[in-house]
Amino acid sequence: MAWDHLSVDKPHLVYIILGGFTSLFMLCSSFIKEKLYIGEATVATICGIIFGPHAINLINPVSWGNTDQITLEFSRIVLVVQCFAVGVELPKYYVEKHWKSVVFLLIPIMICGWMSTSLIIWLMIPPLNWLDSLCIAACVTATDPVLASSVVGKGKFARRVPRHLRDLLSAESGANDGMAFPFIYLALFLIEDRPNANKIAYSWFLITILYECVFGCIYGFIVGYIGRHGIKFAEKHELVDRESFLVFYFVLALFCAGSGSIIGVDDLLVGFSAGVGFSNDGWFQKKTEESHVSDVIDLLLNLAYFVYLGTIIPWEQYNNPQFGITSWRLIVIALGVILFRRIPAMMIFKPLIPDIKTWREALFAGHFGPIGVGAIFVAILARSELGNGHSTPAEKLDPNSPHYVLIWLIWPITTFLVISSILVHGSSIAVFTLGKHINTLALTMSYTVGNEDGPGWVNRLPKITSTSRSQAKSMNLGANENELTTADLPPGMLPPIGIPREFLRRHKEEDVPLHNVYPIPRNKRERKKSMLWQDEVGPGGPISRSAIFPQREGEAQSRSLSDIETTFIESSENEKSWSKSREISLKSYQDVNIEQPRIDIEENINREETCDVGGKIFTDKQDGKKIVETLNNVQKEILK
Repeated sequence: MAWDHLSVDKPHLVYIILGGFTSLFMLCSSFIKEKLYIGEATVATICGIIFGPHAINLINPVSWGNTDQITLEFSRIVLVVQCFAVGVELPKYYVEKHWKSVVFLLIPIMICGWMSTSLIIWLMIPPLNWLDSLCIAACVTATDPVLASSVVGKGKFARRVPRHLRDLLSAESGANDGMAFPFIYLALFLIEDRPNANKIAYSWFLITILYECVFGCIYGFIVGYIGRHGIKFAEKHELVDRESFLVFYFVLALFCAGSGSIIGVDDLLVGFSAGVGFSNDGWFQKKTEESHVSDVIDLLLNLAYFVYLGTIIPWEQYNNPQFGITSWRLIVIALGVILFRRIPAMMIFKPLIPDIKTWREALFAGHFGPIGVGAIFVAILARSELGNGHSTPAEKLDPNSPHYVLIWLIWPITTFLVISSILVHGSSIAVFTLGKHINTLALTMSYTVGNEDGPGWVNRLPKITSTSRSQAKSMNLGANENELTTADLPPGMLPPIGIPREFLRRHKEEDVPLHNVYPIPRNKRERKKSMLWQDEVGPGGPISRSAIFPQREGEAQSRSLSDIETTFIESSENEKSWSKSREISLKSYQDVNIEQPRIDIEENINREETCDVGGKIFTDKQDGKKIVETLNNVQKEILK
């Protein structure tokens, strides 16, 4: 009898597995995320597969009761919290300022992805007609905010993505989960009510579009607006403590999930709109910028959900020729969806989306459209509507249903696409980073330093070489050992700036603020005064070369090309500090969108002197006398 106390219950096994896995993952989470570039969703799904009914069989959600009902509500909570968090973390007044880009990603991009996905499924699954394929395609049209967090979140790879692109993908992932409702309900109305066009138009436009989506957005924004001013009032009058202040957004998201479901609106759009209304002025972000409570809550929910998802994957349904499903057909569908669901549409509409600046950004945004929790949620919702006519799923499928084949096929196709997206989009970061480490091309424009045959203008042509990081490092080490001076080189063999081995190279972009950089004056008068007196150099040059300390005539004639840069260096022995100052100067010009010109200066007593600055040619003749253009004069011409 005493050993009855050691009996094992199924809930206790779930606690042990979930707690043990989470503990082990957190002990090495930095290594997994920052070194291996694998997100928590991938690792948690693998854990669920291992301990699920198809492997060790310690967790079997099928034995818990209505699995579809459990999955639907679990997905609802995770999605609403994530959509609310996305709305909170957007920059201040982001939707008002960038509405055009968000609208293009939510309407034309989603429509193109919906149509292309439906065509792929229709071609590969024989029992389905095109309307049935539209229903399944609507389940995987939206992107997932949980899986997209590797790009739009706070990870190491996310910092390499431009801020404007991160914000755009974040806003899209939070809003388009709710925007999947019009697509799925249009397909359902076409399947159930055709050919009654009036009923389809009434049900879809008035109920789905106006009530569920538009009114849902308004309701969510009002909830967030009231919550924002309520927490401001409580914080101002010291009615709320720090812990309650930090967790307030989470309980407000739960309120949105429950109230949105009760009044019958799109609860995912309610959550996103409430997040936007709650933090639209940036006040809550500023108050919680040092806190990570929201990240902790999101991490716990995501780990628990994807462990659960790994246990309910229907592996036995992925090869069922009776319903037209085989493994190779599913693989072809997955490849087609990943390649053609978003990338072609994003490339087509790139010129019309203001926040996508380059074609590379368009390709990146088209590729990163992961399929995840939102697809599971919409798939179960579609099965429920087709099976019993309302959003509560039945425990078992009715074989006598007129849509039995479609209801059965929705689940294996959707889950296979979700797993494919987890693998592909979860490993894409590692592939991108590995490729960048293996061979990073650096374009080096250099002038020939050795004596070569042929005319001098041939030797002065710029050369482009491709070097890896390791090669560039060895070249830099060799350059430090054998430094050349200006005097060692014949005329015409100097690099663009005039100092040996100071060639144009591409520098890594860093989000580090620049220090010791002179601000660019606003008006012309301040600019002239600043350029004349920067670095203690007046209009007559440095004090050491002014009338107080005149320069000898012989010394003036022997000035070399390195003295042109007198605003940055005082002698030819301080080349390293000059190079560092020049690099800071280049960065400061880039910040104000002023392109750093290429300066070529040649000195020849018997011919005229030229200086090429930003496409302008400055020439002068003084009977063989040498001409010296100081860097201050060059900077004045640039700023003009």
